[in-house]
Amino acid sequence: MTESSFPHLITQLRRWNGRRLRRDGLLWLPKAVLAGLMLAVVVATVSRLRPLLDNQQVAIVGLTLGLVGLVSGLVIVFARRYSVRDQAKFADKQFRLKERVVTAVEIHEGVLLVPDTIAQEQLADTCTAIDRVDVKHDLPYRLDRRDWLFIALSIGLLLMAYFLPNPQQAILEKARAIEKAVAEQIESLEAIQEEILENPTLTEEQKEDLLQPVESALEALNAGAASQEQTVATLSEAEADLKQLAADNDTSALQQRLQEAGQPLAQNSAGQQLGQSLQNGDLFSAAAAAAQLADTLPNLTAEEQAALAQDLAETAQALQDVDAELAQQFADAAQALQNGDTAAAQQALRDAAGTLQQRGQQSAASQQAQSAAGQMAEGRQSVAQAGQQGEGQQGTQTAQGTQSGQGQQGQGQQGQGQGTGEGQGEGSGLGQGAGQGAGGQQGQGAGGPGPGGGHAENVFVPEFRDLSSTEGIEIELPAECIADPSSCGALLSETATEFGNEGSVVPYNQVFGDYRNAASEALADDYIPLGMKGYIRDYFSSLEP
Repeated sequence: MTESSFPHLITQLRRWNGRRLRRDGLLWLPKAVLAGLMLAVVVATVSRLRPLLDNQQVAIVGLTLGLVGLVSGLVIVFARRYSVRDQAKFADKQFRLKERVVTAVEIHEGVLLVPDTIAQEQLADTCTAIDRVDVKHDLPYRLDRRDWLFIALSIGLLLMAYFLPNPQQAILEKARAIEKAVAEQIESLEAIQEEILENPTLTEEQKEDLLQPVESALEALNAGAASQEQTVATLSEAEADLKQLAADNDTSALQQRLQEAGQPLAQNSAGQQLGQSLQNGDLFSAAAAAAQLADTLPNLTAEEQAALAQDLAETAQALQDVDAELAQQFADAAQALQNGDTAAAQQALRDAAGTLQQRGQQSAASQQAQSAAGQMAEGRQSVAQAGQQGEGQQGTQTAQGTQSGQGQQGQGQQGQGQGTGEGQGEGSGLGQGAGQGAGGQQGQGAGGPGPGGGHAENVFVPEFRDLSSTEGIEIELPAECIADPSSCGALLSETATEFGNEGSVVPYNQVFGDYRNAASEALADDYIPLGMKGYIRDYFSSLEP
C-alpha cells in the first residue's frame, strides 16, 4: 500500500459513519416521536378532566407534537458533524481495530512524526484490517420494539380521544361562546365610542358624558377576567347610564309640539323659514332661521312686525307647557316688537336661536344615547344567552313550575277575600294574579310575555312612605313574650290598621329597569350560587319590555 491508499480509508470511514447515523436514527427517532405522542396523550387526558381542547384540537395537537418529536430527533441525530479523527476513533472502538485507524489519520495529518517506510507499512496494515471488517455483523441495525409498542398505544389513545365524546365539550363550547360574545361586545363598544367621537352635533361635554359609561364598560371587558355574569352586569350598568342620559336630554315632548307651534310662523312671510323648520322638527335649522330672522327685523315694516309679533306670541303660547325657557324668549321677542323695541326683539330671537341650538344638541345626545343603549341591550342579551341552550330548557321547566305554584297559592288565599292566579309562558313570565282583600285594597300584577299575550300596561307599586323623621314609641315586651312570642297574642291591645285605597300603578317599562339593574348587580356577587345565576339572568332577559 502507498500514500494513495489513504483516500480508500477515508471513503470507508464515511460509509461507516453514514451507517452509524442510520442506526442511531432507527434507535432514537422512535423515542423522539414517542415523547411527542406521550405529551399529546397527557394533553388529551387533561382535556377530558377540564375544558381545555375539543377532540379536533386534540387530534391536531397530537399530530403536531408527533411531527415536532420526529423533526427534533432528525435534528439531534443528523445535524451533528463528526470529524475524520472522530470517525476514526469510532471505527477503532466499534470494530476493535486496536487504534490502527486513529494512528493512520494522525500520521497523515502530521500529528505523529514517523519515517515514511513505517508510515506506509502502518497504512497498509490499517487498510488490510478495515477490508476484513464485517459491517453488518459489527454495526447492525436495531429496533427497540418497546418504543414502537408504546407509539402504537399512544396513537390508539389519541384516536380514542378523537372519536369518543368529550365530557367537557359542552362546558368548552359554552366558554368559547361566551368568549366570542364578549369579544364581539368589545368591538361593538369600540364602534360606539368611535361613533360618539365623530358625531359633529354633540358638544365636547356631551361627548364626555356619553363616553364615560362606554369607556368604563370597555375597561372592564378588556381586563379579561370578567365572568359571564359580571359582563352582563357591566353592560347592564352602562345601558342604564346611557338610558338615563337619553332621558336627561329628551326633547321628544318639544318636538311633538313643534308641529303646532310652528304653524303660525309658517304662514308669516317674514317668519316662514323659522316656522317650517319648527314644523319639520329640525331644531338646528330653526336656530339658524331664528338668528336670520333677528337680522332682518329692522327691514320689516311696522305692519309686518306687528303680524310677526302676533305669530311669535302664538308660538310662545303653544310651547309654554313643554319648554318654558324657549316660550319665554319667543314671548319676549313678541312683546318687544309690539313695543317697537327692535333691538330687544333681535336679542330675544338670538337667545331663542341659542336655545334651539342647545335643544338640537340635547336631541342629538338623546338619540345617540338611545342608540348606544339599544346596542348595549342587544349585547347584554347576546352575552347572557351565549352557551345557554341547555340551561334555557331547564329554565323553562323551572319557570313553569314556579308559575303553577303561584297560581295555586293565589287560589288558596280566600280567608281574607277572593283571589285568583294563573301562571303562563315558557320560562319567560311572572304570571298574572289579582286579589280582593278585606280592607278593600286592590292590587294587580302582570308578568312577561307568554304565548298569545304580552306585557301588561301597568304593574302595582306600593306608595313610598318616608318614616325616617317619625318618632316611634318605645315599648317593653314581657319576659314571656321574649321566651315564647306566639303566646303573647295581640300586644298592647293593638288593632288592625284601617287602610284606604293605597294602590298605585306605573308603566311596566319604568320599573323593570330598576329591578333588572338590581339583579345584574347582584349577579356580580360571589355569594349567589353559580348554578342559579343562569336562571336569574334568563329570567330577567325574558322579561325585557
